[in-house]
Amino acid sequence: MVPSKQKGGNMVTYKELLSGHVINDLSIKQQQNLEELLKRLNMLRVAYGQPFVVTSGFRSEQDHRRIYSAKGIFGAAVPMGSAHLQGLAADIADDGRLKLWLTTDPKGITLLEQAELYCESGTKGWLHFQYRKPRTGNRWFLP
Repeated sequence: MVPSKQKGGNMVTYKELLSGHVINDLSIKQQQNLEELLKRLNMLRVAYGQPFVVTSGFRSEQDHRRIYSAKGIFGAAVPMGSAHLQGLAADIADDGRLKLWLTTDPKGITLLEQAELYCESGTKGWLHFQYRKPRTGNRWFLP
């Protein structure tokens, strides 16, 4: 299932979530996770009515370490429990309007809960979505 168009315009696709990786190179579990993530993100996407731009989806360990090394974080300090490594998370570009909708509009709040998605607080220019419940159990969390 690779949705490309539905009500409201462009949908998030596997290609975007794969970030250049080949789906068949991933484990069955990672593939299943990405399929579920895609379904949940597009549920929000349809209701929001604006395209989502994926800035980071699935990451290999090499990708993940490269991203953190660019931030000056190396070795044991790199968070290897990231949901991105398992296909459970994606970062979506946001100028603040998506976050505002998800935190103040009753429809956005309800859909985030119905999609069972969790968001990282404190991001600027993007929103981190994951469907693995964080340790705090809070819908909005700090990593």
